[in-house]
Amino acid sequence: MAYRDRRALSSGFGAMPGWRLILTATLLLASGASCASTGAGAAPAGPPKTFTAADLYPLEPGWKWAYDLVKDGQNMLALYSVLDRTGDSATVQAGEEQMSYAITPEGIAQKDGPVVGDFIVKNPVALGTEWPVAGGRARIAAVAQSVTVTAGRFDDCVLVEATRADPPRAVRTTFAPGTGPVIIELQIRVGGEMTTVTRATLRAVTRPGQDPLAMR
Repeated sequence: MAYRDRRALSSGFGAMPGWRLILTATLLLASGASCASTGAGAAPAGPPKTFTAADLYPLEPGWKWAYDLVKDGQNMLALYSVLDRTGDSATVQAGEEQMSYAITPEGIAQKDGPVVGDFIVKNPVALGTEWPVAGGRARIAAVAQSVTVTAGRFDDCVLVEATRADPPRAVRTTFAPGTGPVIIELQIRVGGEMTTVTRATLRAVTRPGQDPLAMR
């Protein structure tokens, strides 16, 4: 799998964009959207909130994410954690693989050594923002979304969709502000229709300074 595809399902899985997910062995993952959790009885939503790419994917040491992954009819658990943050670079452990990201004023991008690659989320975080990725394009397809996964309900989410033509495929990543990717889907064209072949949903998240055994 090419570099751009490996990263499409991990980033977020970002992302996110185009990245791979992993569980004690190499798995497939992707990245891109953001939201904040709310509880019952929350105040009515106001105007859409404003976020940056860094709000959608916090990359400070201590962040950990656990995902329920469904791939080829099999259920797996995928674990991610931020190992290091030095300046504008962060390293994420995904199973046995390590991935690097660049945090820039333009957004968050994949890194391969010193080379900055595709953006998984780009500023401004607004409906319709679009940018090129290797072999295709990415765009912010939805904002102010509410989603519910095992980890809870998340509002103000942002959906990032990256599509590529050879072969036809799409990675759809939903980010929650202040949390990171909460849903990551890989779709491929089968019989003229786009079919989801891999889906990761957030099971639990641990924030910096939080007890890892108290993941929510």
